[in-house]
Amino acid sequence: MGNKKLNPRRIPLAKKDINKDEIINSAMNDDMAHAWYLVATALLEQELVSSADIPAICEEVNQFSLTARAEEAKLVHAEKLMGRKRPKVLSVSRVKSKADLEKFKKNVEKVALHTSLAVICLGLEKRFSDDTLRRVFLSADLTEAEVDSGRLTWKDLEQKLREQMIAITVASEA
Repeated sequence: MGNKKLNPRRIPLAKKDINKDEIINSAMNDDMAHAWYLVATALLEQELVSSADIPAICEEVNQFSLTARAEEAKLVHAEKLMGRKRPKVLSVSRVKSKADLEKFKKNVEKVALHTSLAVICLGLEKRFSDDTLRRVFLSADLTEAEVDSGRLTWKDLEQKLREQMIAITVASEA
């Protein structure tokens, strides 16, 4: 018999090659900035704010995110406002191959982005009505789908905002 090709999905991955903490830290590295790119773009597209308003709104939400307590009920409320459901979290114990590892990484990135969007939504709740927030986050979902499909990149979104003289600042906990 000739050489049989091996399916790359069946090549086992050693558990020592999976660094869960590194994957989570990597996903959380740019999640808030990416969420802001989506929300700022949606706010501007819908003409709800001017480009000059974005830095003040960003700072307001940053202050909210630093002082608010993370509670499950608040996240569920934000998900209802956004009209988004939380992505299912895959268990690292189910990662058996490199393909599974890549799928796990993408899933962790989705969860991190979703959480950041929820925080932004809660921070914007006092400024905008529920219906307006739903429209903003629907528009953000559409833009995110363009990024996921490869039609846009995070750099493209960042560049579009910079062209309008908007710099996104993200709060960091000390």
